Amino acid sequence: MGETVTVEGPWTEHPEMVRVYDVENSGGWDHEFYTALIEQKDARRVTDIGCGTGVLGVELARRGLQVTGVDPSEAMIEVARTRPGGDAVTWIHGTAEQLPTAAADVAVMEGHVAQYFLPRAAWDEVLAHAHRNLADGGWLAFESRNPEALELDAWDAEHTRETQPHPDGGEFTSWVELAGVDATSADAADDGPLITHRGHTVLPDGRHLVVHETLRYRSLATLVESLGQAGFVVAEVWGDWDREELAEDSPEIIILAQKLPDPPSEEPQAAE
Repeated sequence: MGETVTVEGPWTEHPEMVRVYDVENSGGWDHEFYTALIEQKDARRVTDIGCGTGVLGVELARRGLQVTGVDPSEAMIEVARTRPGGDAVTWIHGTAEQLPTAAADVAVMEGHVAQYFLPRAAWDEVLAHAHRNLADGGWLAFESRNPEALELDAWDAEHTRETQPHPDGGEFTSWVELAGVDATSADAADDGPLITHRGHTVLPDGRHLVVHETLRYRSLATLVESLGQAGFVVAEVWGDWDREELAEDSPEIIILAQKLPDPPSEEPQAAE
């Protein structure tokens, strides 16, 4: 094994990590789930919040939908823009704050994007911007790993190690291990535990990249409460990509919520 390099800052900005992202996340079951859900809602305009490298956005555009993808990672957005079919999507390098108002029928956050908003204030903010971006009656869909099933996750080299073809030739090996859990602080008690994973990627030239990623594991009750505060009502909750009912050992919490219309503003009465 060659030089070990600890990646500073978000791994989503590191070109070598972004290069192998699609290989490591090629399962597609989540994309199939959201594509079918969007079609069922007869949506024509879709926003992909945290669009990453643009795989889902390009597939939706290929089906004739008007798609906007937004992501704070410049490296990810560059891959999305240059992907075959990427010119059919409107890409925004930035955050949900930059999304237009009442411009989407459905907004999605896939790839566990919802768990990257660590402080409650940041989560509330993205929900508010998603609400603003949706037309009245529009839909928000996202998933978050189920904190009740944490003991079922095996985050270690034995269970997560994979060797796969590298896009530029040769092979790379990757695995993930648990680095830390914060479940006792006041913040964690109120909003769910913070779990940090340490990811390892050994590139074809032998370089060993190490990244750290922290995610928030919110409970169903917390997610429902935050959605209600943002002006949504939860319509459906599932526990996996086969739309099974959420159970204690379900791997995911998958939520479909609908935007409630804004209450009409009261016109001030003229003085008599």
